[in-house]
Amino acid sequence: MTLHKFAPAIFIAGTLCISAVQASNLNLSDVNGDGVISAEEIINAREQHRAEKLAQYDANKDGELSRTERRAMKDDRYADLLLQYDSDGDGELSRDERRAARSARRAAMEATLDVNGDGVLSDAEKAGMEEVKALRRSHKHHGKRSKKNL
Repeated sequence: MTLHKFAPAIFIAGTLCISAVQASNLNLSDVNGDGVISAEEIINAREQHRAEKLAQYDANKDGELSRTERRAMKDDRYADLLLQYDSDGDGELSRDERRAARSARRAAMEATLDVNGDGVLSDAEKAGMEEVKALRRSHKHHGKRSKKNL
């Protein structure tokens, strides 16, 4: 199955869920039981996550996030990051704290992708995420980004 039909969904989800590292917030799972989390499963999880965030932050229920609604979402996300990673309690994330947050989320993502739980990501287990990343890069380089989606 080709995933080109999912390209718009990948782009939209990618702009809301800014990076693969953030995907640790997603409910990723091997839905079809084939031993890997495929690109299609990642895309579907991102779309579900996007719909949940839209429902949560779309105050005027117009189906889109305004600048103010996006700011509220970003502020809440930053507050959550502060609660988890502001180790010195100064209300800001230092470079080291941001690095620790990225590292923790990357480790959580790798643990999620490691479907067989052996502690090693096989090429097959990495393939879905790599495909999603490649599709996002392709979309980005073909001028598909618009200010509205940023």
